[in-house]
Amino acid sequence: MRNDQYEIEETDAGNSAFEGLDLSKIFFTIKKNIVWVLLIILSTNILAYLYIRYTRPVYESTSILRLDIKSDANILGFGNLNQNLDNLAGEIELLKSNLFFSKVVEAVDMDISYYAYGRVLFQERYDNSPFRVEYKLKDRSFYDKPIDIEILNDEQFILSYPMGGERFSRAYEFGEEIEHPSYRFVVTLTEHFRQELKGTAYYFTINSDQAMVNYLSSNMIVEPVNFKANTIKVGFQGYDKQKIRDLVTVIDSVYLEYTKEKKNQATEQKLHFLDEQLEAIEERLSKYESYFENFTIDNKTNNLQSEIGKAIVKMEELDARKFQIQNTLESIEKLRQKVENEELVLTEPTSFVSYPEDILTYVQQLNALLNDKELTLASYKESSIAVKLKDQKIDLIKKDILGLIQTYDTQLHLQLEEIEEKKKEIENEFVQLPSKGTQYGKNERYYNLYESIFLSLIQKKNELEIAKAGTVTDFVVLLPATMPASPVAPQKLTILGIGAVSGIILSLMFLALGYVLNDKISSQSELEKLTQASILGTIPLNSGKKNVASEGLVVSKMPKSAISEAFRSVRTNMQFMGLRNEKKVISVTSTVGAEGKTFVACNLGNVIALSGQKVLIVDLDLRKPKVHRVFSVKNGEKGVSTHLIGKYALDECITKIEEGRLDIISAGAIPPNPSELIVSQAFEQMLQQLKERYDVIILDSPPVGLVTDGVLVMEKADIPLYVFRADYSRRNFVRTFKKLHNTKKFSKLAIILNGLSSTGDRSYTYSRYGYGYFSEEEEEKGFLKKVQSFFTRQKA
Repeated sequence: MRNDQYEIEETDAGNSAFEGLDLSKIFFTIKKNIVWVLLIILSTNILAYLYIRYTRPVYESTSILRLDIKSDANILGFGNLNQNLDNLAGEIELLKSNLFFSKVVEAVDMDISYYAYGRVLFQERYDNSPFRVEYKLKDRSFYDKPIDIEILNDEQFILSYPMGGERFSRAYEFGEEIEHPSYRFVVTLTEHFRQELKGTAYYFTINSDQAMVNYLSSNMIVEPVNFKANTIKVGFQGYDKQKIRDLVTVIDSVYLEYTKEKKNQATEQKLHFLDEQLEAIEERLSKYESYFENFTIDNKTNNLQSEIGKAIVKMEELDARKFQIQNTLESIEKLRQKVENEELVLTEPTSFVSYPEDILTYVQQLNALLNDKELTLASYKESSIAVKLKDQKIDLIKKDILGLIQTYDTQLHLQLEEIEEKKKEIENEFVQLPSKGTQYGKNERYYNLYESIFLSLIQKKNELEIAKAGTVTDFVVLLPATMPASPVAPQKLTILGIGAVSGIILSLMFLALGYVLNDKISSQSELEKLTQASILGTIPLNSGKKNVASEGLVVSKMPKSAISEAFRSVRTNMQFMGLRNEKKVISVTSTVGAEGKTFVACNLGNVIALSGQKVLIVDLDLRKPKVHRVFSVKNGEKGVSTHLIGKYALDECITKIEEGRLDIISAGAIPPNPSELIVSQAFEQMLQQLKERYDVIILDSPPVGLVTDGVLVMEKADIPLYVFRADYSRRNFVRTFKKLHNTKKFSKLAIILNGLSSTGDRSYTYSRYGYGYFSEEEEEKGFLKKVQSFFTRQKA
C-alpha cells in the first residue's frame, strides 16, 4: 500500500532559487499563466499575419552581364586573377556610382510617378495610370511633392496639394491648361480610364534628378556571380514588376553606351586633333593656290630656271626639315599646355610628329594616372585622400615631363638655327637669280609639302573613323532583364515561422521569468529541499477558498473534508512524537502573519479534542489576537493579558467551547508590554496550573519574524510547530526557521505546510482513502513505517 502523503524524508537544504528545477513549480507556473502564454503566441502570430497582409510585396528583376576584361598578361598566357578581380570590382563600383545613376536618369522616362490611394497601402500606377500629366515647373519646391487628383467624372477632376500651411483645392477639366505662378499642368485621361474609377483618389509626384538617383542607388543590386568568368548580376527591387524590369533593361543599355563612349574617347581626341591640323593645312594650301594663280596671271608663265634644280632640292630638304621641326615645336607647345592643364595627351597624333622615347613613357604614365583619377572621382569626393594621392603623383609626373619638354624644345631651336644658317649659304648662291623665280619655287615647294601632309592626314582620319564604326562593347548580356514571377519580400512562410517561434520563445521567457521571480514556497518537495527539518503534515487549500485562515473550525463544520483528514494526519504524527500519553504544551507560530498559524492551532486543538483528550487553546498573540474570531466569541477584558497582571482569576478567563473537551483563553485587552508579560513569573505559574487541568495546551504565539514574543513562547513548549503557507510564504522565511531549528532549544521544531493546492503535481492527496474519514488505528498503521526516520532524527 502506497501512502505518499505520509512520507517524510530528509533532504539537503538549499538557499538558492536556482539550486534545482522544481517540476511541480514549473507546472504550476504554466497553469497559472497559460492564458498569457496563449495570448503571447496568438499576438505574435497575429502581428506576423498583419505584417504580411499590410506590407507591399517587393519584386526583383535581374540580368547577368559578362565583362570582357583583357590584359597583356592574359594575352601572353600568364593569367592574373587578382587583376581580374580588381577590374571586376572597378566595374561594379562604376555601376553603383552616382555618375552612372545620373546617366540612367537622363535615359529613363520616369520623371513623373503616379499612385492610387488604398485603404491602408498605396499602389504605383506605372503603366496603367488613368491619367497623364504634362508639366512645366517654375518653382522647384514642387519637385518630389505629392499632388492629389480626385477624378469626378470623365470630364472633371479636383487638383489639391498643401501650400503655405493651407491646402489648395480646385476643380478643373481634363485637357485644360492650368496656369499658375509656380507651374503649368495639362491633365488628360488615358485608355486605362474606366467609369467605375470615378471618385477614386490618386496622386502624382514630379521627381527631381536627385530623388531619382537616390531611388536607383537604394534599390539597385550589383554583385559578382563568377569571378573567373567575369560575370556580374544587375538587379533592381521595387513594387511594380514592369517598372523594375524596364529599369534593368535601361541600365544594361546605358552601360552598353557608356562603355562604347569610354572606348571611343581616345579615338575622338585623335579625330579632333586631325580636324584641327587639316583645317590649318587646308588654309595654307588655299593661300598657295591663290599665289600660283596670281603669279601665272601676272607673269604669263610658271616655268622656273632648271639650273637651280639641285639647289632647290637642298632647299626643299632644309625646308621640309624646318617645317617638321616647327610642327614638332607646335606639338611640343600643345603637349606642354595639355600637361599643365592635366588633359589626356595623344602620344602619337600624326605619322610625321614624334617625341623622344622618355617623353612618351612619362606621357603614357600621366594618361594612366588621369584615367585612374577620373574613375576615382566617380566614387570619391575631390577632397578625399584617394584623390589627393592621385594629384600628388600627377604633379610629380608633370614636373618630369615639363623638364624633358623644355630640354627637347631647346634642342629643336638649336636645330632651327643650324638650318637657317645652311639656308643662308644656299640663298647666297642665288642672289643673281630673279627674285620672282626664287619666290615661286619656294612657294611651290611648300605647296607640294603641305599637299602630301594633307593627303596623309586624310588617310589617317579615315582609318580612325573606320575603327570607331567597328567599336564593340566589352560586355555581353548573358541573361536579359527578367519579369519577376513571385515577390522576394515579404517571405510569408519565413515571417509566419518567425511569428510562431518568437511567440514560443517569448512565452518561454515569460514563464521562465515567472518561475524565477516566484520566490514563494509552492510545494512540500520544495520545502524539503530548503530545510532538513521534519514536515509534520500538509494542510490542503479548501476548494474555492484562498485564505484558509478565515475558514474557522473546518474540522467541526466539515469532518469528512480533505482539510479535516489532513489535521488528523498531523495529530497522528504528533502522537508518535510523544503526545499520546504525556501532557504536552504545543506552540504554533510562523514567520509573518496571514500564514494560517491561528487556523492551524484552532483546528489542530479541535481534532485532538475529538480523540478524547482535554485541550486548551491559549491566544498569546497579544498584539493581533484572532483565536476568539475562529470560535466566534468576544475578546473581552478577561484573557491572558488581564490574568497575568492579576486583574482576573484563571477560571474567569477560560471560555468553554465543547463541554469537557475544548476550552480557549482569549488574549484579552491588548497590553503595551506583551514581551514582559510572557517572560514574567505569572506566565510560568499560569502554564503550571493549566498543565494540571488539561492534556494538551496549544499556544497560538505571535510570528517570530516580526517580534520576539514567539520565540519566548516556543521556549515553554514541548512540541514547537512552525507554519508555512503554500504560495504565500517566501523562500527567505526559511532562514528564520533555520536559525531556530539549528539551536539546541528547538531541535524538535517541526513544520506544517498550510494552504497547499488541491490540484496538480503539488496537490494534497490521499491515494487509496480519498477524502473520506478513517479511524486512528488505520492512520497509525499507515504511518508507522513512514515516521521511523523521524524518531531516529529526534533521538539524535
